[in-house]
This record gives sequence, structure tokens and C-alpha cells, in this order.
Amino acid sequence: MKIRNPWKLVESGEPFSCPYFTIRSDVVSYNGGARRPYSSVRMRLHGVAVLPVDSQGCVTLVGQYRYVLDHYSWELPGGGRPVEKKAITAAQHELREETGIVAGRWLRLFATAVAPGTLDEITTAFVAWDLSFGDSHPDVTEELAIRKVPFAEAVSMALRGSLGHVTSVAAVLAVHSRLLRGELPPDLAALLSGK
Repeated sequence: MKIRNPWKLVESGEPFSCPYFTIRSDVVSYNGGARRPYSSVRMRLHGVAVLPVDSQGCVTLVGQYRYVLDHYSWELPGGGRPVEKKAITAAQHELREETGIVAGRWLRLFATAVAPGTLDEITTAFVAWDLSFGDSHPDVTEELAIRKVPFAEAVSMALRGSLGHVTSVAAVLAVHSRLLRGELPPDLAALLSGK
């Protein structure tokens, strides 16, 4: 089924740009209707997040104070990647940088828009297992705390709003759903089930 794009771009401007994003200020028409302004954020970086599962079925979270939100947040390891960089490469880098973890097994969970009405960022989430541990090397602007929790506790944190990042919540619940549906590799399912 071919889906027709109802939007027509009449004019476009970029009133602000920085190394991380551009603000676009467009004039558009929807289904041939009246012209109207439409502003959006066009990202130069897309996100990645990783749910690392150790041999005990525990998940590693990172905590940090988020300037924009003005509060402390527990999240899955992750970060931004240049749009042209492969998501798996960026995820492997972020996991090692933030936690010192290197994973032998990876499964892509999803790649999805974060806020598609105003933002073009796509975030990709992975689950990783068969872990080895080393030293972390966070960015100089990151003061990270590391916390290990059983997978069931990570699910509870996601459900009660204790994870401060929507991709972290979605990734934890995606793994939980796939576990319940029998859609995970058997060795990963065994780790998460405690078998």
C-alpha cells in the first residue's frame, strides 16, 4: 500500500544550528490547506542504548545528573552517535566507555523515533550478554555511577517510572515482553529467568 505524503514544504529556514542539532523553521501546507509554520529539531546525532545482562541475570545501569531535566537519572548505558555511524558500533563503544563492559553477544531490539512530531532523532536499542568487565572511561563531562540490579528489578523500575530515559524504559520492557513470549535466544532467556 502506497501512502501519500500530505505535507508540502513551502519554505524552510534554519534560525539556529550547533554541532548537535539544527532548529528548522518551515512553512508548510497540509493536504493543500492553509500555510502554517512548523518548527522542528533536526539532530546531527542519533541515540543508542544497551541493556547489558551479566551471568547472574543482572542489568547494569548508569546514573548521572541531567542538566536539562535538573535531576538525577538512572538509565541504560548509551549516548549519541553521528548519523552516519553504525548503531551497533556506537553501542559497543558507549557500553565500554561508560561501564568498561565488552559483550560477546548482541541483539538489536528496535530503532524508533523519540518524538516524531518535533524531533527527527532515531534511537536504537540493544540487549547485550556474554559480558567481560574492564575499566570504564567516561567522557570528561560525565560523572557516572554504576548500579547492578536483577532484571526483574529493572522491569519494576521501568514500570514505576524510576528509569529517567524513555529508550531505557522501552528496551527493558521489550526484553521482558520477548522473554514472556519465548522470543529471545535460549541462553539469554535462561540468564533472565534465573535458570
